[in-house]
Amino acid sequence: MRRHLLLYTALAVSVLATLSCKKDEEKDETKPYIYGVDFKLVTFARPGETYTLKPFGAYTTSGDGVEKYVYKWRVNSGEYQEGDTFTLKLNEVGNYTVYLQATDPDENYYASTASRTVIVIDPALGETLTGTGITFRSVHISDPRDKTGENEYYYTHIGDLDWFRNNLAWTGDGLAYENAEVTSYPLGRYYTWDEAMTACPDGWRLPTEEEWASLGDEAGPLMCDAYLNSKRMWEYWPDVDKTNEKEMSIIPAGYALPAITTPSFKRLYDYAAFWTSTESAKDSRLAAYRYIYVEENEVHTTYAEKGSLALSVRCVR
Repeated sequence: MRRHLLLYTALAVSVLATLSCKKDEEKDETKPYIYGVDFKLVTFARPGETYTLKPFGAYTTSGDGVEKYVYKWRVNSGEYQEGDTFTLKLNEVGNYTVYLQATDPDENYYASTASRTVIVIDPALGETLTGTGITFRSVHISDPRDKTGENEYYYTHIGDLDWFRNNLAWTGDGLAYENAEVTSYPLGRYYTWDEAMTACPDGWRLPTEEEWASLGDEAGPLMCDAYLNSKRMWEYWPDVDKTNEKEMSIIPAGYALPAITTPSFKRLYDYAAFWTSTESAKDSRLAAYRYIYVEENEVHTTYAEKGSLALSVRCVR
């Protein structure tokens, strides 16, 4: 019996020793990581623009470190190209995702990776921004204050007024989405109330809350089933029937929070919000705005401090 116990003990020790050796081997085979590689890339661009991309930030926590990193780049599903810099040519409208890997020549480290996407848009209305009722080319004006070809406003006649069918994009004031000027068309720009009161072209003005309300409180007849570079803009709530019967072609451009140094931009694809010229009867610091939220088939009215928000503008005459 004792001999059997000794034999079992010897076998157990042998098994434990073997498992320990395997763990040590696995531990020895685990490579350290490279961390932190990154590069800068604009969020929006025009067709034909070229950018030279440079990596930065790669590091290791290993004592030996890496003398020289090897960088590899690719665009979308293309092949990786090696280089300390990378030239990105944006020839066509579309979305381009650039991937970067930082490795060491001896492959002693796991690679660090990063990716960024640039959206290439055509500012001309009806090119990047598409959808039922976006343009009605026989009835439009050109704003002489802005660049030719990016200053056209289509309008429709409702009741006693002509209404803009696309958001005001005058570049003399307001903010462009993510501070990328190319987005002024087709998204329109974002204006504080004071800016909105003087931003419309000659002969046009900011509508009152009552004039907005005359379009009705049902959102579907005002909403356009639009696409931005083939991405559906009102995509998250299909239950709202976006008929655009009123031909207002409203898109969810979101809104901006203006700031002295760094404004922020919110809720693209979720909200459409428009200043009115109506001030609060109780507090002159407040003005009314109309908004549509993607999940509700209703147009709401509320008030905000005139300088606290930057919203879209539709002009009337």
